[in-house]
Amino acid sequence: MHEKDIDIMRRAHNIDGLIRALADPDEIIRQVAAEALGSVGDERAMEPLERLKFSDSDAEVRRAASLAHAQVAGRLAEKKDVEGMHLSA
Repeated sequence: MHEKDIDIMRRAHNIDGLIRALADPDEIIRQVAAEALGSVGDERAMEPLERLKFSDSDAEVRRAASLAHAQVAGRLAEKKDVEGMHLSA
């Protein structure tokens, strides 16, 4: 897999493909996939990113997964806040 493949999956919102890329043998691919999942913000990425941020052998991948996990969590919290405002209006 190449970094351009990750970009294609990110633009297509191919969450399953990006999640699979988190297991790639190349640490750069895992890092870029984690970053892409963070930018997409899909809740399906939460558990895989959480596992990766604690278990990957590469510190940069763990850092990218941690940041991406926080991005996704933030987007989900914002979404719930907006939905809550619509329900109470």
